[in-house]
Amino acid sequence: MKRLFTSIFLLLLPLSAQASTELARQWGVEASRLSGATSEMMLAVDMGESLAVTDEFAMDLYRFGRTSADLAVWIDDTKGPNDLGCIFRGMADEAETQLSSLETRPERETLRRLSSLFADAEMIAIAAQRRSPTPGLLAHTKTASCAADPKAVLEGLR
Repeated sequence: MKRLFTSIFLLLLPLSAQASTELARQWGVEASRLSGATSEMMLAVDMGESLAVTDEFAMDLYRFGRTSADLAVWIDDTKGPNDLGCIFRGMADEAETQLSSLETRPERETLRRLSSLFADAEMIAIAAQRRSPTPGLLAHTKTASCAADPKAVLEGLR
């Protein structure tokens, strides 16, 4: 089982130059795995145990955020739907925020937010895999507002 997780972990290493629908699929698989780990931590907290965030979980969360930002760049570079790029940037930003929260003062609310993030990511991964390969079938607008600036998100994750 550990080898499977290690394989998934290594598959998430490619950066934006190699981002693709396959990376979106792998990102969704990783979101599912992280969702399970988060649920286990929430259950432990609910049973009165102290929250212990492993370095491995923190690194996985960091990579999840980094891959989210890479996928946003991929969507932008391929003139994909602007809202999908915004969603990926928002997820990258949220992963960074929750990682900081876990490192300073881990609480159940942080785990709840992470659980929600990962559940959303599983659905978004499907949408990203099915996005139109033909630029223009889905409108791409640079003028649409987006809460997260792609360059700022990428800089924050370095």
